[in-house]
Amino acid sequence: MKGEKKTAKPVGFWLSVLTFLVLIVLVVSMTAGLKTAPHVPLLMAAAFAAVVGAFHRFSWKEMMEGMTGAISTALPALLIIMSIGILIAAWMAGGVIPTMVYYGLQIISPRFFLVTALLLCSLVSLAIGSSLSTIGTVGVALFGIGSALGIPPAITAGAIVSGAYFGDKMSPLSDTTNLAPSVSDANVFDHIRHMMVTTTPTYLICIVIYGIIGFAYGGGTADTAQIEATLRTLRETFVIHPLLLLPPLLVLVMVIFRIPALPGLMGAAVLGMLAAVLVQGASITEILQGIMNGFTASTGVEAVDALLNRGGLLSMMKTVALAIVALSFAGVFECTGMASSILKKVVSHVKTERGLVIATILTAWGILLGTGQQYVAIIMAGRLFRPLYQEYNLKPQNLSRALEDAGTVFGGIVPYSTGAGFTEGMLGVSAWQYGPFTFFGWINPLVAILIAALGKSMPHLGQKEKGRT
Repeated sequence: MKGEKKTAKPVGFWLSVLTFLVLIVLVVSMTAGLKTAPHVPLLMAAAFAAVVGAFHRFSWKEMMEGMTGAISTALPALLIIMSIGILIAAWMAGGVIPTMVYYGLQIISPRFFLVTALLLCSLVSLAIGSSLSTIGTVGVALFGIGSALGIPPAITAGAIVSGAYFGDKMSPLSDTTNLAPSVSDANVFDHIRHMMVTTTPTYLICIVIYGIIGFAYGGGTADTAQIEATLRTLRETFVIHPLLLLPPLLVLVMVIFRIPALPGLMGAAVLGMLAAVLVQGASITEILQGIMNGFTASTGVEAVDALLNRGGLLSMMKTVALAIVALSFAGVFECTGMASSILKKVVSHVKTERGLVIATILTAWGILLGTGQQYVAIIMAGRLFRPLYQEYNLKPQNLSRALEDAGTVFGGIVPYSTGAGFTEGMLGVSAWQYGPFTFFGWINPLVAILIAALGKSMPHLGQKEKGRT
């Protein structure tokens, strides 16, 4: 009838694929080819997706609701990212990170540095459940140590990110470790135990690779003059004392007592501010400016200045903007039916249990590559594949593990992801540089695909469990 509102029609498969390809081409050509930030190409891709949606009779209100819905899921993570910027500035001003670097340079062997970085970041991330918090605290200190030892920055960053994302994947405190089983209807501890099958061999391979590379770069070629210059500069610039290691130790205590991440990080930042005033003699004005704009130092030693001049609330805004733009694209892509059109086509080709698990891994990997967002990859793939796992009588932890084997660990490698943007802001190395050396992110999905192809580790539901699904 005349005047009736026309019903929106979900976007078809081929146009959805075209939209996805537009995203990839824009982002890769502008970030890798033109060396620009990924924000603008992501925004252009979101606009293209919105135009496609409008031609299929989706209203601007519907697409806006899709965008805001996607962004709202990431708000807790965005608040944590901003709090980490404050924490880094406070710990720099308080001499906490300089103290960690100072003692680390005297303890860590150049030959075993990369393995040590992997293990230490793994333990911290496992304890606190956050890859970003690990990279922004311990990772910054280790990066400074690696630079002084003469290890190439990209390789050091790769080891740090590998360890941080291992902990992010395996910690019961991690958001993704809880998100994947919640989407799959699995128990979180069953999920973690099941992930050990693919994660353990991956981790052992990483230790071997980083060990070999470490021996190649640490065989007595470390620049001892640079190390001495770094130690001397840190002594002259800060009060160095073992008690300044208390703030990172207290962060672990907060985790033990299950204090939520945001208040825990802010509490740690307060400790850094107190250390800045009481130990380093900084003024309140200097601290407040540092929290906003980042800590600044001019020691006359370029390598030390590069380590110290970090943090601040404003330094995180680039990462926050990246997440918002990427999630805007994801929101339009999902609410207009483009995501479903592609995923349903993938599902239609699944004929076996092995194919189902492999399809889940590849789909989560593909969504992560397209959107750059772990949450989007886990939620979208989980929603689509969950009924099929029930149909094949596979336990839900099969699905949750597949989602994390690709949807979580590769998040720090995708150059336009929130994790990569954060890492670049913290360490000053882009994902295009450190990505090839982030072996955990590359190897884990491949190990998961191999185990699935062999038909191993696919537990089925028992009769009682079937009745509950």
